[in-house]
Amino acid sequence: MGSVAVFLMLFANPLGLESFPTWGIRRSAILVIGLALLAISLFYREDNFLGKFLNSPNGQLGIALLLVNTGIFLIYIWFVSAGLLKYFESETNYFDLQANAFAKGQLELDVTPDPALLAFTDESLYEPENRIGIPALWDATLYKGKYYLYWGPAPALLLAMVKPFYTPDIGDRLLVLIFLAGTLLFLNLIILALRKRFFAQIPNWAVVLAIAFAGLVNPMPYVLVEGRIYEAAIVAAQFFLMGGFYFLLLAFELPTQSRLALAGSFFVFAIGSRTTVLPAVALISLILLVWAFQTQRSRMVSLLLAFAIPIAIGGAAYGWYNYARFGSFTEFGYRYQLTSYNLYQKMDETFSVEYIPPNLYKTLLNPLEQRSAFPYIFPTRWAGPEFLSSYQPKMYLTFTENITGMFIGSPFVLLALLAFIKPRRDLRWITLSITAAFLAIFFTLQAFFFVAMRYMLDFIPTLTLLVIIGFWHGFDLFKHKKGYIAIALVLLAYTIALSLLIAFSGNLESFRILNLDLVQKMTWTVNSLFK
Repeated sequence: MGSVAVFLMLFANPLGLESFPTWGIRRSAILVIGLALLAISLFYREDNFLGKFLNSPNGQLGIALLLVNTGIFLIYIWFVSAGLLKYFESETNYFDLQANAFAKGQLELDVTPDPALLAFTDESLYEPENRIGIPALWDATLYKGKYYLYWGPAPALLLAMVKPFYTPDIGDRLLVLIFLAGTLLFLNLIILALRKRFFAQIPNWAVVLAIAFAGLVNPMPYVLVEGRIYEAAIVAAQFFLMGGFYFLLLAFELPTQSRLALAGSFFVFAIGSRTTVLPAVALISLILLVWAFQTQRSRMVSLLLAFAIPIAIGGAAYGWYNYARFGSFTEFGYRYQLTSYNLYQKMDETFSVEYIPPNLYKTLLNPLEQRSAFPYIFPTRWAGPEFLSSYQPKMYLTFTENITGMFIGSPFVLLALLAFIKPRRDLRWITLSITAAFLAIFFTLQAFFFVAMRYMLDFIPTLTLLVIIGFWHGFDLFKHKKGYIAIALVLLAYTIALSLLIAFSGNLESFRILNLDLVQKMTWTVNSLFK
């Protein structure tokens, strides 16, 4: 099978299997799979070192994890390419614009504002009605005649290091894919570390299912389709946040200055990607202080300094970055944004505890919409009770973007509650850190003036870790394991299946624009099956 796949791909053009001389993603992927099959056939022997490893429980788990992660990544590629399995241009390339500016040694974007925008001499510039018909870099910040970005600079800083070697534009869609794959990698490492230290008795299949859940839970695949600057900033922050948690987990097991320094560095890059994770990092820092005082008192100062110094340097750098642009250490440019709302006047209304009730309903319970046409089930903007529908505090947006409540679309997350039933003492610092981060990010977003599906990704990775701890802890809690396992598997299957379905249906218009032929074929196939 491996030899046939390699042969067919190498000679696809003479054999008439491909009409294009260049190699696409599909052809390359089949070649890699063929080479992998060929390698397995050559080296999978029980009497050599590789065979002994592959026939061991750890080796079989490694193979299973390789396969499930490969499958998840292929699903990512399918969604990010709208089923075309090839690269195409992004809707935005804002991080690339910022990276080019950094590479030139400047903070403002290398984009000249329209003269009509520069004609404004006061804050009337930020009133949307006054800018009708004037071209503008949408959602960018315009301050004193120069364009900036309010999104964090960390992803652009990394991209700027690539620019001397790769000058073409790098779209935000590609960054979403890269950072999401990186987030999945760190989730793998954290899950495996938790299993090795605390859940050695958990069967391999439960580890594989945990990885599948972590990679496919809504909105992991959902954010790939649009793949704009909004999604890129969120996913980048989660990549760094999960990296910080991984090194923090290692530090809880074996405290070293290098591990805590890496944790602090990743956390500060998470803040530098998206400032809404700041409360989470603050709480984690407080928990780390208590942990060091109780368990590492003799080395407390050196360990805490290793963690705090990167955060202090990063915080000072971010403050300088803001001051150099806007003359204020705490001004990120959000109020100067050219968007659908006059945030210059209503900046004080963007966050409020009054927004929490409707946002909680939308985030947890907002139902799905059923239609008679394929794909039948869709996420919806709002389907809440009347008393919340008429609840309009300040500038709150009830009918804004699609979102499916977690308890409706991802009921497997309810297993997170098991982590707090007869909690294990040896897990207390890890569970406390993850819980604090989740709650801090979750309620920060609930106080924003609207919520959207992509915002769920701000807290889903941390919640995922709690869910997996609860899922595995349930093996010890329930004496009738078969009943518990059956219920858990049903919830997991429903969660993953629905996540993939609404990632498609919720972005159906994008699929129709980018790949109408696929939508028509899928519709015809499904209608034929259920006719």
